[in-house]
Amino acid sequence: MSDLKPTKPMSGFIELLPVQQRCFDECARRMQNVLKTAGFTHLDLPSIERAEVLTDKDNWDEIATQMYLFEKGDTKMGLRYDGTIGLARYVAGNINELVFPFRAYQFAKNYRGERPQKGRYREFYQMDLDVMGIGGLSKNYDAEIVATLSRAYESIREFVGGTSVRVGSRPFWNAMFEYLKLDASTSRAAFVLIDKKNKLGNAFAPALNDEIGVTASNEILKVFSDGYQSFLNKYDNFNQAIAELDNFMAGLTAAGIKNAEIDLSVMRGHAYYTGLVFEFFLDKFPELDAVGGGGRYENLVGKFSKTNIIGVGAAVGFSRMIIALLDENQIDLSSFESPIDAAVLVMGQTQVPYAMSVLAQLRDAGIVAVPYLDAEKKFKNQVEFADKIKCKYSIIIGEDEVKDKVLSVKNMATGTQEKMTVAAVISQGMK
Repeated sequence: MSDLKPTKPMSGFIELLPVQQRCFDECARRMQNVLKTAGFTHLDLPSIERAEVLTDKDNWDEIATQMYLFEKGDTKMGLRYDGTIGLARYVAGNINELVFPFRAYQFAKNYRGERPQKGRYREFYQMDLDVMGIGGLSKNYDAEIVATLSRAYESIREFVGGTSVRVGSRPFWNAMFEYLKLDASTSRAAFVLIDKKNKLGNAFAPALNDEIGVTASNEILKVFSDGYQSFLNKYDNFNQAIAELDNFMAGLTAAGIKNAEIDLSVMRGHAYYTGLVFEFFLDKFPELDAVGGGGRYENLVGKFSKTNIIGVGAAVGFSRMIIALLDENQIDLSSFESPIDAAVLVMGQTQVPYAMSVLAQLRDAGIVAVPYLDAEKKFKNQVEFADKIKCKYSIIIGEDEVKDKVLSVKNMATGTQEKMTVAAVISQGMK
């Protein structure tokens, strides 16, 4: 006999038990429902793209370490690593058919060929939402994106707890670097350190002194000690960036969002962000770091079209967030353990046609019903099945039930049993 093949998935790929999957699916459903209610169109884009779409690099060996790339005939292709590239291609290819501002969301699997570790997977679900405009896009949409995403997180509060959102500003820091007359290289070094401020802790100020000098460093440290508004009227570009932040926060307040605060250490690493940026955190689990974030970007489709598309968008690390909490048993799964309303137990092959008719009627009424159709099995086996699936009721169908056109209905919690018509069962609802 040959060796059995492995049953565990490859490292970095996720499989859930049924009760976990039901929780995962419910959280996804709730969050997507918020996005749909806000008028975001669901896009289901291909998971495979041409390699030239995924990257501008020509060195196949280098990019193969970061992406899943392969060849079919003469075509080089790869699995998407996030939702942005596919969205850019889609918008450029359908620009004359879309209505702008165009709002869309994706909930899809993405793939990254990196070393798997806690919270980082090779295959994972990500939720993306974007609003895009041709040639320009009101900054009011930045608040719209954050407000919508705040409500999406709020829809799953009972599972993940509350969230907070921290808001940063690329324009503010651009104004600061101009005000301090830092060159591009020094500005970049300051940018990197500010992005790492919370991780550096007490080492932040000395590192900043070493990188950009004491005078410039002191000005940046004032942002965190005295607040961003202390730079009002020091430089015109400061005034614009401060007004943008104030208007943004006013928009969130008007939308009923109370979990946002300005934190100018939030920089977001992606080079294409050009405006406000933001990150979401779980209040109960700060050790997970950001579980979502995004910002404003210029020229989304620049590599596909000469039309200038401005956008603001966000991504939710959905798998990363939910799987981490499931792995640590931080989500109460009790509400997902009994998804079955009724187990239909059939006491013989001749009773199967009646049982199938009953099943159809129950399901038409929205009652979740599962049959045990190994009708010749012992009654003991069937009852054990009903217990294991943790159904609320057992519906027993034997010769007498078929003859009298009734059902024997057992309440699995109380143990009581009574005969009822199908209509009576449906009227009761079995919930």
